[in-house]
Amino acid sequence: MAGAASVLATVGAGSAGAVAVTPLPGGVRVDLSPADTRWVDQNNIGQAVAGIPHPSAPSFGQALDAAAAVSSTYPNGRVVFTVFGPLHELSGSMLALQ
Repeated sequence: MAGAASVLATVGAGSAGAVAVTPLPGGVRVDLSPADTRWVDQNNIGQAVAGIPHPSAPSFGQALDAAAAVSSTYPNGRVVFTVFGPLHELSGSMLALQ
């Protein structure tokens, strides 16, 4: 999932929006801008993330697509998620913000 966060950050850096990646003790927080949230929704990025060979990838990908779909219905909707732990034992949470 940390790889997914870095992919989203790289993509966001080249888009009209801005992805903020903030280091946290033991992990990172990723804030998608409204434009990046819509991009994630329109391009089903969660489906792509779900295919990463990691035990938590399918559930994270589904949650990312669902959160982006809900948030994209609001003009300033955005998705924020955190990822904690080493790569082989990731955990985290996701929050869809209006």
